Amino acid sequence: MRYPFAYLICLLLAGIAVGGFYLGGIGHYALPIVSFLIFPFFDYWRGQSHWPSEKRVAAMQPRTERGYDLTLFAGGATAVGLLFWALWAVSVTRLAWWEFAGAALTIGLTSGMTGIVVAHELVHRNRRWATRAAFLLMALVCYAQYCIEHVYGHHVRVGTAEDPVTARKGQSLYGFALQSAAGSWAFAWPHEAERLRRRGKSVCSIANRILVWIGFSLAVAAGSLLLLGPLSLLLFLLQSAIAILVFAGVDYIEHYGLTRERLPDGRLERIGDQHSWNSSYLLTNIGLYNAGRHADHHLSPTKPYHRLLHRPEAPQLPFGYAAMIGLALVPPLWFRIMDRELAKLRPPLAAASRAAPR
Repeated sequence: MRYPFAYLICLLLAGIAVGGFYLGGIGHYALPIVSFLIFPFFDYWRGQSHWPSEKRVAAMQPRTERGYDLTLFAGGATAVGLLFWALWAVSVTRLAWWEFAGAALTIGLTSGMTGIVVAHELVHRNRRWATRAAFLLMALVCYAQYCIEHVYGHHVRVGTAEDPVTARKGQSLYGFALQSAAGSWAFAWPHEAERLRRRGKSVCSIANRILVWIGFSLAVAAGSLLLLGPLSLLLFLLQSAIAILVFAGVDYIEHYGLTRERLPDGRLERIGDQHSWNSSYLLTNIGLYNAGRHADHHLSPTKPYHRLLHRPEAPQLPFGYAAMIGLALVPPLWFRIMDRELAKLRPPLAAASRAAPR
């Protein structure tokens, strides 16, 4: 999208979440209904946008780029503010159990669709403040180890059997979510321990980023319980689990069934367009900071979200992300559609892989 502040759709989502809460009743489910029953139709109806071109990217002015950064920071701040508002709101509002469930689902969706997506962008910025902000956002969903595994694990091992964040053909979203969560931890802890060993520091020290940010998550949980009560603690834990599942859905659809082949000399083929699903549906990308341009992201991981390009050579998802995640929640329907898409891709992907750039 050529206008930076179009990406402030997160404010609309936050407004729906807050408005639905105070409306009460079915209003607690307003955001899930909009996200998975209404938004996919508008996304498909509006169609795709291949903006920007490489020429447009090269001509971007610093002032415009600062606008894109401001919308990104606003998204992160909105996710944080909405979470802490919700922790307070459920402590002072009498809710039926099903209304509380709707509130937890709503905040989990905003944490997963906005907070984690912003964290993903920031963790690639290669600046200390951005990395810390990414860890903070991930710690608010009890998943700080993601910041280590994603950069040093997933981006190196994508498309291989060693990567727990590459969904295998025939694997359901639910099995994948467990695999990616366990695999993320299994990679991040030894990687962090090795980093500390090289620096001559103990793994049980304040220099251990995983321990520090787990401590932050525990502090938020304890504060929710002691200052606001058990319902706030329960909301914090439930929204964390929902956010992790939502983002697992994003990871799931981005690489489902796509693998890197072994070359005759035993080396893995280089990462190319053919190893990520691309989606250039306009509303998907303004809602998720161009997460749909995932093939270009893997080719240039440090490229800011607003510079990511449509990659026509990459396999293309048939729908936007909201619709695809909805399909993934129903495995038989997902397999019926996506295994057919994979079958169409095999011949061209095999040819593309022989000359794929890194």
